Parts: sequence; C-alpha cells; structure tokens
Amino acid sequence: MKTSSRKRFTLIELLVVIAIIAILAGLIFPALGTVRNNARKSKASSECQSLKAAITLYESEFSCWPTKSENNDGLVSAGDYVTMCKILTGDNTKKMVFYEVGVGYDESKGFLDPWGKPYNVILDNDFDGKIKNSVAVVNAVNSVNGRSGQDLRVRVGVFSYGDYNSTDLTKLAKAKKLVTSW
Repeated sequence: MKTSSRKRFTLIELLVVIAIIAILAGLIFPALGTVRNNARKSKASSECQSLKAAITLYESEFSCWPTKSENNDGLVSAGDYVTMCKILTGDNTKKMVFYEVGVGYDESKGFLDPWGKPYNVILDNDFDGKIKNSVAVVNAVNSVNGRSGQDLRVRVGVFSYGDYNSTDLTKLAKAKKLVTSW
C-alpha cells in the first residue's frame, strides 16, 4: 500500500503566509519613509556645502560677493538669490562656472533643496569674518548649541528648512530639522 505525500498548500497555510508578508510589509514601509527623508537631508547638507564653497570661490576670484544683500543682517533676499544662482552658473564677466546646474535648479527660483524649496544664504556683508547674532537663524543655532549672544565666525552660511513649512527657526534647530552649512 502506497502512502501519498502531500504536495499542495492548504488554504490556511496560504493565508498564514500572506498575513506574514502583510505584517512585514507594514513594518518596512514606515522605515522606508525615514530612510528617504534621511537621504534628502544628507543630499541637502552636501548641496549646502557645495553652494557655500561656490560662493567662497566666487568671492576669492572677484573680491566681492556674487550678490549684494540689501539687508543689514546679511540674509540674501529671494530676488538676489536668483541673481546669485545665475552668476554662479556662469553668468558673470569671466563666464566662469562656480556651481554646476543639477536636477534641483529652477531659472525663476534658483538652486532648490531636495524638497523643492530655495536654499537660504547669509553673507558677511562687512567682511569682518562674522555673521552677526541678530540674524534669526544664528540665534536658533546658538540656542541649540548653548552659545546665545555670539556671532558665527564664518563668512558664508547656507541653510534649508527641510521638509517643514514652519519658519520657527529655534523650534526647527532644536528638533535638528534645519539643514545647515556654516
């Protein structure tokens, strides 16, 4: 007498496997969102560094900033930012390219962060090697680092608000949501 070996899955076994796959997928999807956001932060940080380097290279070549900040605090306005982006991409008297145009570039907005927002630039307008503490972002960074009331000893600062619509800089800096390059 032969005993037949079972070679098929039962409906219960199939449902158990599907349930296990669904549970694992439910655990993985939120983690993928976190990984994607961390990758964007990393890209933004790298682009902040590159933009800062391009601005510094321009200043060392031409002995002036690529744009004039009308504000006393050194924060570059939106219109000046677009002009600066054009100058850094080769629209200058020597036709030198200081920053390569990548995916995140818009003719009307300038260089964009991974979330589609323009970067923010702060310049040392009086060339004393410091960005004044009066700038809101400097206050925010200082409050997180426990250095309230101090100027930042840099000539160029570049930052992004990230994926947040809030402009409460202190809150963003404390939550480590502000992507900066000092």
